[in-house]
Amino acid sequence: KALSRVLFLTPHLPAFFLRHRLRSHVLEIRHLDRAMLRLGLGQLSEEELRAACYLRGLNSTHLGMSECRAWLEQWLGLSCKLQASEASLLANSMVLLSLNYLRAKE
Repeated sequence: KALSRVLFLTPHLPAFFLRHRLRSHVLEIRHLDRAMLRLGLGQLSEEELRAACYLRGLNSTHLGMSECRAWLEQWLGLSCKLQASEASLLANSMVLLSLNYLRAKE
């Protein structure tokens, strides 16, 4: 339920539906990550970079473009190496990478 809230998904569903919805959402992000990797982060505008970070759980309002790009490079490195069967690890990595990155900046 906590991950559902972080990813802006309705947490008020039976556990089976929550797991299915969370897994499909994470796999969709994984597909977007692979497309972004092929496109290259240099092709993204500042607004697109910030939106990409936000979608992956990082509040980038107080970060510069280079910090957003660095975090996304780190994220893509992890996301594109994981298999679809490791969706749970990817979902939990969103929280861990975001929290640890922000703590390092304080």
